[in-house]
Amino acid sequence: MAEFRIFHLAECPTQPMKGGRGTQIKLIDGSLGTDKLDVHVNRLDPREPGGLYHHHSKADNVYIVKRGEGTLVIEGTTYTLREDDVVYIPAGMRHSLRNNGDAPFEIFEIYAPAGAAFDFVADK
Repeated sequence: MAEFRIFHLAECPTQPMKGGRGTQIKLIDGSLGTDKLDVHVNRLDPREPGGLYHHHSKADNVYIVKRGEGTLVIEGTTYTLREDDVVYIPAGMRHSLRNNGDAPFEIFEIYAPAGAAFDFVADK
């Protein structure tokens, strides 16, 4: 059964992201008993190598930019993201994200559905 929780972001533990991109703060996921939703914060380091171009077959994706500036590629089109931008990426759309700047780039990232319905399909 899912648990009610209140978090204070500064007190949540961080973990390294794959590929040396930065750190991630897990907020809402299966550890709370939900497979419907995943919420976390990605802190991308300056000039990090960037994420793989990919899509999610069933999961919609939302980014809420907290701080910094990044580059988002959606279906081959490039966009610059800045503080307070909100991005909705429907399931199936190919995308990648990168911090090209000299300062940290932080986003809240939300996936739904999560758990067993979530997949990461690398694209070329």
